[in-house]
Amino acid sequence: MKKQVKIVISLVLLLLGVYFAYNYMYQDHRNIKEEKAVVLISASELVSYFNKNNSEKVLNKTIQVSGIITEIDIKNILLDDKVQCSFDAEIKNLNLNETITVKGRCIGFDELFDVAKIDQSSIIK
Repeated sequence: MKKQVKIVISLVLLLLGVYFAYNYMYQDHRNIKEEKAVVLISASELVSYFNKNNSEKVLNKTIQVSGIITEIDIKNILLDDKVQCSFDAEIKNLNLNETITVKGRCIGFDELFDVAKIDQSSIIK
């Protein structure tokens, strides 16, 4: 009888472990458009965060960045020659030298080009 109880308890613990491991590995994706921005910052200030090794305040966080559009691509814009913002859809109705605010997830800093990178961007006018 004791052996059967141990087997049942082991199976229950195993199933619980599998359940929690599955939920941990397959979490719902973040919806950056619906998240509230943790940091509101200008493009030059964002780059200075990385240059001063304060990246933990912005890295992988939802942020709002303001700046002037200096370059436009099909799905990317460059703010103040310092922040590259990637969009999921094609960009329309934006012009060079226009001041805008973009919300997105800060994914890092490209030291070669001296540019901070944001993905899953959305425009906040």
